[in-house]
Amino acid sequence: MTETSTHHEYRSGPLPAYAISFDHPSKSTVFVATELGTIQKIRNDKWRIFDFLWMLHTMDYQGRDNFGNILLRGFSIFGLFTIFSGFILFYLSSVKRKKTHTTPIKVQ
Repeated sequence: MTETSTHHEYRSGPLPAYAISFDHPSKSTVFVATELGTIQKIRNDKWRIFDFLWMLHTMDYQGRDNFGNILLRGFSIFGLFTIFSGFILFYLSSVKRKKTHTTPIKVQ
């Protein structure tokens, strides 16, 4: 390989490199840097599933490594707003409940 994209499983590795694929149920691929002669990365189906789930978790659909993107920050702020509004609503409803139940109930 002489070039890769940001979606490739060997992103940000030293190039040029060899990609050695094995005929195995796990569909493993070993990436070896040609200039260094060392194994750089080993990828298999379990890693590919993890990488997909990591992309969904970080909400970085471009490079999959930026967890400070604007989409994630927006959802984080919305989540904090939801939590704090829940606390405020809980406090307001508990104060109202205390005021209505202060009068004793007489049983005849």
